[in-house]
Amino acid sequence: MTTHMANEQRVLQVEGAYNLRDLGGYKTKDGRMTRWGVLFRADGLHMLSTDSQQDLVNRGVRTIIDLRNVHELEEKKNVFADSEQVSYHNVSLINPATSSLTQIRNLGDLYINLLETSQAELLRVFSLLAEGAIHGSLFHCAAGKDRTGVVSALLLDLANVPHGTIMEDYVLTNACITPIMDELRKGKPASVPDEVYESFLGCDPAYMAALLSHLELRYENAERYLLTIGITEGQILALKEQLITN
Repeated sequence: MTTHMANEQRVLQVEGAYNLRDLGGYKTKDGRMTRWGVLFRADGLHMLSTDSQQDLVNRGVRTIIDLRNVHELEEKKNVFADSEQVSYHNVSLINPATSSLTQIRNLGDLYINLLETSQAELLRVFSLLAEGAIHGSLFHCAAGKDRTGVVSALLLDLANVPHGTIMEDYVLTNACITPIMDELRKGKPASVPDEVYESFLGCDPAYMAALLSHLELRYENAERYLLTIGITEGQILALKEQLITN
């Protein structure tokens, strides 16, 4: 399967979301593959149509993990928040109280900061993913880019996917979020200059490279990182068994 064909299969065409993607179909370093149809990443689900909601349920999604903060939830309620068909969880992944914005020069710094200051939240996210490993799970934020991108990178690294491929998955967001760029620009804080905020809306592979380099230098890999923050070996095994296929 060519990269173009794989990406067409990867990006789900749904009504009301633009960056909803399957993490399956990526080759691992040992010649295996990430499994299709079990883990999905997405942007905001607040406008997802009823038919598209049912489509996700029909695909086997039973766990939804919303990575947005309380303010975002109040402004744009998740369509699955009161669903009886899925288990909905909110884990606000960026904690303003622990994020030192003065030290963040670019998105690479933000991702590293998230890795180091949101460990309790990431422990919760990966515990939920491991708990739901018998069925499909979807995790998302507002654009499906930064918070979602960090979780995706950890999952793909755990599956032994090459760093180059992880960066390609990250950059795929650039094309997907084009229809919602105006909506994302409306979220700019008044204190942030336009040019600075604009730079934070893109997905430069260098940002993901910075995260992966930090992960490798400090922890060796995602598995060691997850064990360090409290994920058990049993949970690691459950995630690998779900995500990797021969």
